[in-house]
Amino acid sequence: MRSLKLAVVMLAVSILGFGCGGGTSGKSAPVPAGGSDAGSTVVNMWVMPNSLEPVKDIEALLAEFEKENPGIKVKITSVDWGSAWTKITTAATSGDTPDIVQLGSTWVGAISAMGALVDLKDKVSEIGGEAAFLPVAWVSSGLEGGKAVTSIPWFVDCRALYYRSDVLKKAGVPEGGLAEWAGFESTLNKIKESDIEIDGIKVVPLGIPGKNDWNVIHNIAPWIWGAGGDFLSKDRKTSVINSQAAVDGMMYYVGLVKKGLVPLDALELNTAQVSSNFNNGSYSMYFDGPYEVKTLTMPAEQGGTAGSITSRNFAIAPYPAGPKGRFAFVGGSNLAIFKSAKNKEAAWQVIKFLSGNKSQVTYAKSTGFLPSVKTAFEDPYFSNDPYRKVFKEAVNYGRTYPCVSSWGIIEPILVRRLGILWDHVLVTGDADLKKVIKSDLDAAAKEINQVLSSRK
Repeated sequence: MRSLKLAVVMLAVSILGFGCGGGTSGKSAPVPAGGSDAGSTVVNMWVMPNSLEPVKDIEALLAEFEKENPGIKVKITSVDWGSAWTKITTAATSGDTPDIVQLGSTWVGAISAMGALVDLKDKVSEIGGEAAFLPVAWVSSGLEGGKAVTSIPWFVDCRALYYRSDVLKKAGVPEGGLAEWAGFESTLNKIKESDIEIDGIKVVPLGIPGKNDWNVIHNIAPWIWGAGGDFLSKDRKTSVINSQAAVDGMMYYVGLVKKGLVPLDALELNTAQVSSNFNNGSYSMYFDGPYEVKTLTMPAEQGGTAGSITSRNFAIAPYPAGPKGRFAFVGGSNLAIFKSAKNKEAAWQVIKFLSGNKSQVTYAKSTGFLPSVKTAFEDPYFSNDPYRKVFKEAVNYGRTYPCVSSWGIIEPILVRRLGILWDHVLVTGDADLKKVIKSDLDAAAKEINQVLSSRK
């Protein structure tokens, strides 16, 4: 059974080359687990680039921990998102691992199925138990249906709608009209009809990335969920990505493009490029995470866009509610300890520190992401800020993917198939659109069902 698990996960390694974006900076040299630094216990920790200076920011955060625990030193290695999956799974199979590893929340199921992670369920009470964490984050703490806790949610990512209040005003539409699908589309149509130009820049209604984006599934998921659709059946035995509800969700989303509310050139861009176009004034709306607040409010000399026309007029609203409810994709990252780690107890003390309220808020300020711990949202940084309050509320209707062992293979299938769907949609007439979407989703479901049947 273990050899089968390893074979399936290593297959995922070959497929999951798309990564989750970002480069690395300030890498520290890896320190072997169990090493020592002038008599101290060395905890080796792998992280991804969660901020502009990933190593420096975590080292600054852990300075207080090391002061309180003089016998422990934490050595940070920044691993690029594009190579992280391969590096982590290779380490897990070889046993040559760090003590602590950052895992993308959607990766936890596959890595847990390898049997390479320490079960932390007996430790969770030390950090407040399951109840201390956002429910949508705790979903990825271990394999669905199992009792083991193989990772601890560290931070979360959630999306919302950024829009230009000045553009809505010029179009003569109320900001409250964005609450539901019908009002959202009506507002976009009004902006299109108004042919608005501000500061010499023609403003188009909406920017969304297409198939060339690492978030292609995350971008589409809220619309499928909002129509009542899903990716897997409740018993996780079959795919339901081709259900009528999922087709309806896709029809609405791609319909925004077909109706001319999204410029076709945006579909060749990724999220970062779409964000840049919103920031420079080209788009009236787009969807992104809480880190965009930091960009829009930070001075230009620090890499932000404060003072720009967009920064002076932006606002944030929740995802528009579909016929079956309002949903937003919630992702993020967890921390786990490898079974082959030499310093498990010291590693746990590091995770315990990073799960504390103060650490959660401090790291959120560094990265722009959101805490995974509920009480951290009581900090004024979230509770008093009008922009971040939207994300504080968004995590309550946030949703994520099931934490199952096969998701590591299913996700790249969806990335590829949804990319093909975008290609087909752009050359299909309105009369055949629904038929083409159903056909492409049927193909995705067939491929996913083959994976699911092989795991029985």
